[in-house]
Amino acid sequence: MIVCHCNVLTVEDIQGAVDELLAEMPLRVITPGLVYRRLGTRGRCCGCFPLAIDVINAHIEKRLAGDDLAERRQQIVEQQRAYRDSMQQRRRIAANA
Repeated sequence: MIVCHCNVLTVEDIQGAVDELLAEMPLRVITPGLVYRRLGTRGRCCGCFPLAIDVINAHIEKRLAGDDLAERRQQIVEQQRAYRDSMQQRRRIAANA
């Protein structure tokens, strides 16, 4: 199904771009503009953005239901928390030195 007639982008194109973007950074907020830039284009009339948002959200929800994305996001959150804790500890040590 074509989502954007100006750029001739299909649901599959958008889903593929979302997958690529999430593979790079799973905590990223995915917007139509970001997806279109990944696909090498930009919104022209932007009439398709509401439908593109629906496609993006549905695809992310589908991946979350499959648990592959939810698990990856949780791992990243835990890594960030551990890094933040270690940096706070280093600052305390440096302040006491």
